[in-house]
Order: sequence, then structure tokens, then C-alpha cells
Amino acid sequence: MHVTVDNTEGLTRRMRVEIPEDRIANLVNERLQSLASSISMPGFRPGKVPVKLVARRYGDKVKMELLERLLPETFQQAAAREKLVPANMPEFNDVDIGSGNGLVYTVVFQVFPDLQLPDLETLEIQRPMVEVTDEDVDKMVETLREQCKTWSTVARPAAKGDRVVVDFEGIVGSRPAEESAQAEEKSDDGAASGEDAEAVADDTSPEPIKRTGVGVELGAGKMIEGFEDGLLDASADEERILELKFPDTYHNRQLAGCPVTFTVRVKSVEEASLPETDEDFAGRLGIGEGTMEAIRNAIREDLNHKREFALREKINGKVITALLEKIGEIELPESAIERESTTIAEKKRSEFKQIGIDPDSLGINPANFREEARRRLIFSLLLGRLMNAANVTVDPGRVLERVRAVSAGYQDPKQMIAWYYEDKSRLAMIESVVLQDQLVEWVLEKANVTEEPLPLTELLTPQFPK
Repeated sequence: MHVTVDNTEGLTRRMRVEIPEDRIANLVNERLQSLASSISMPGFRPGKVPVKLVARRYGDKVKMELLERLLPETFQQAAAREKLVPANMPEFNDVDIGSGNGLVYTVVFQVFPDLQLPDLETLEIQRPMVEVTDEDVDKMVETLREQCKTWSTVARPAAKGDRVVVDFEGIVGSRPAEESAQAEEKSDDGAASGEDAEAVADDTSPEPIKRTGVGVELGAGKMIEGFEDGLLDASADEERILELKFPDTYHNRQLAGCPVTFTVRVKSVEEASLPETDEDFAGRLGIGEGTMEAIRNAIREDLNHKREFALREKINGKVITALLEKIGEIELPESAIERESTTIAEKKRSEFKQIGIDPDSLGINPANFREEARRRLIFSLLLGRLMNAANVTVDPGRVLERVRAVSAGYQDPKQMIAWYYEDKSRLAMIESVVLQDQLVEWVLEKANVTEEPLPLTELLTPQFPK
């Protein structure tokens, strides 16, 4: 096989492939002989049909069948020989078979860039060092108490930290949208139902849509700006008019930046009560023993698990970022970006449909995910290059260790472990994470690493709300 490659524009390649006539003739003859031994023709016993007669009748069909197999097969072989990684479906042109010159064709395709790793010893990486302190445990105890708080009705004006139960109606322009503000409200217990809504009022709504019995915690920052502050000092049975505006970055683009008028009627004002750190509190946390020591020990253990996971994620991110900064700008094939962004968009659309939200109302389309697609493709290329350089294969022992760690939080860990190992695709997700950890460790062994003290509250920001 003779191969020549022309570099056209950017990452586009034009390749000419020539397969010698003797190879094509041998393949055609093998197929004809196979047919001759299996077909029946008038005047000949089964399996005794002359090959020349079979060639006369089936020769063109055999060549077409051979062509369907050889085009993708030889293209992959030629690309591998030239160390090219195709990024899209190839476009075959000027295909010639049967004219006595063997098989000749040209093919145009895009390739992924040949990513070159920098000198790893020049990498400067700060490794975060984090410890779980008594103060961290104290803060988490208070956070969990806050999450377990209960509400009771009070006969006074609402203050920050209270919850008001309200009925409201919102008008966006001439269009009712009372569910719009509630789109950012999280599900809550008690008076706040779990029916948090995407803004659903549209141009076709003949009547305003009314929401009733909505719990709004003042100061929680779950509603659009001005909604919660507008209800401070409100009392039961009071009605307030709130002239607000949806954020320009609001997730529903039909409402983003729009002015809105809310008519809000306060039904009740509720005050929060934090639970005592007793057996009841421990039970709600799934801790068997109700002593303060047992609660703190369980929380410390949980924080250590979260710390290990978050540290691994953070150091992996630091290594990848340091590598990409050294590598510099990376050109990617447009076809690969389009394909990846389409895949991301389709997955997002499916997820929103499953929870009853029309993805079109959110403006979800592939163009929204081009940057994410670029990051994913670059990350994949980088890991592939690291694998080749490090000559690392996934460690089965570490995979089992990770599966056990993931399964530990379930009611039947052994069943979960079996569940992972009975399906290769499930196990592959764990193997990918473990392999990434191994590659990062390989880079860290060669890089210039310094330690960076980091508070646990900064590492686990979502777990320690301000």
C-alpha cells in the first residue's frame, strides 16, 4: 500500500491511497472461488461451477462488496501508518477499482492535533494541604442544625431569617408570570411545597397563573433580587406590591432582563428553631449513638472523606491547568467541536425534559456548549498523550478500592460492588477516574511541587455556606 498525504488548510488532510493490483486480484479471486464452491447454476453440479463463469456473472458485484470493506479498512491502516488521528467521517473521492491499477482513491478528513507535552520538570504546581480541625467540625454541626431547623408561626412582623408563607402573582409586561421568581426557589419542607417552578407563563396564557402557599425564607437568596428584601417587616394578612426585574443572566431567556410586578399576600410569618444536639438530632443524621462525641466523630469522619475527594479533584485540576498553560493555544477540528457540543446539548435537553421543563424555553442548543466541548476534547487529548508518555495502565487494586469507597455509603455495599463489576461500562467510569489519578501522580513525581496550606472551608465551600 502506497500512501501520500497533503496538508491542506489547518487540520484538514488529503490522503491518496494506492493498493497494488495483485492484492486486489487475489482478494477478488478468493471471493469468486468461495462463491463457485457454494452456488448452483443450471448445467453444473453444486460446487462445480467454473470460476470464470462465476466471475462473468458476479465479478462486478464482488468488486463492489470488496470496495465497501477495503475503503474504511485501508483508510484506518493508512492513517495509523502516517500517525494521523481522524476527527470526522472521511470523504472518499476519485475511487477507482477494476481498471487494472488495483484500488486507488483520495480521502479528505480532519485530524486531531499532535499534542506535545512540555518538559514536566518545568511545571510549578502548588499542592493544597488541608486538615480537618475542631473548628471545622463545630461549623458543620451548626450547618447541619440549620438544615434540620423547624418552623413555628409567630405574631410579629417578619425579620431576616424568618420564613413567610405567601400567595403571589407576577406580571411581566402584559404577560402573567407568577411562577417566574419561584424558579430559583429550592424545595423546602412544611409550607413550602416541592413544586418549584420554571417560569411558565407565556404569551398564550389567557389568565394569570397563581401560586399559593409558597414558603420564602428571608435572606436565603433563593428568589430574584429584591423579592425577599421586599417582604421584610411584613405581617400576616398584609399585601405588598414589588416592582422588580429579572436578572440579565436569568436562566429563562424569555424573562431575562424583563421588569416584573409581583402582588404578594402574606399568609403567615414563621420563626426558625434549631434542634438540640441530642439523640433525635443524631437519628436524623443517621448516627446510632446520640452523644455529642458520637455526633462530632461521625461528622469528622464524613468531612475527612469529603476532604480526600475534593483534594484529589483540586490537585488534578491544578496539574491539568499547569500543563495546558505550558502547551499554549490548541487548535481543534471544527467537526469534532460541533459533534461534541451537539452531544452535550442533546444530553442537557433530555435531562430537562425528564423533569418536565421545555429545553427550548431555556435556549438550549449546541452553540451554547462550544467552550465546554473544547475543554472536553482538549482534556481527552491531554490524557491520551499522558498515557502514551507514562506507559501507565489502570491499577485493578486501586479500582477495587475506589469501588468500595463509592459503595460504602449504600445500605448494601457488597451488592453495589457486584453491581459495578457485572457491567463493564459501569466499571469503566471508575477505571477512568483511577487512571486519571495515576497520570496526575506521575506528573507530580516529575514536577516542581510546593505545599499550599488551605482551610477546609475554602476547599469545601458548598458544604460550608456563608
